Amino acid sequence: MALATIVKEFTFDAAHRLDGHHGHCGNIHGHTYKLQVGVCGAVRERPGASDDGMVMDFEELKEVVKTEIINRVDHQFLNEVLPFRTTAENISLWAVQVLRKAGLPVKFIRLYETPTSYVEVEERDVPVD
Repeated sequence: MALATIVKEFTFDAAHRLDGHHGHCGNIHGHTYKLQVGVCGAVRERPGASDDGMVMDFEELKEVVKTEIINRVDHQFLNEVLPFRTTAENISLWAVQVLRKAGLPVKFIRLYETPTSYVEVEERDVPVD
């Protein structure tokens, strides 16, 4: 059985502020976030089946991530829709937990806050709720 990791990339726009932060992020500001979701699994060996040779269909991955993550945060003030301090680290941890609950075999989340700054969280490092 061969394993592979597939990765799908998404973007969303959102505003937030880090209350009590001593830098610029203490002010309300926005980002165009880039979210990469890596899913790992066995490459299916099902000759003649639609999903033969796949870990999962990219379209299926896209639908789950859009429903569970993107639709909840896109064009939102994150402080009002997420129940934690909206650092890139916390958003990434939350995304792993949400996608895990949705049944995705998440391997990692990479969340870019700017084109040159990102957080990467591996599923194995996120406690199970």
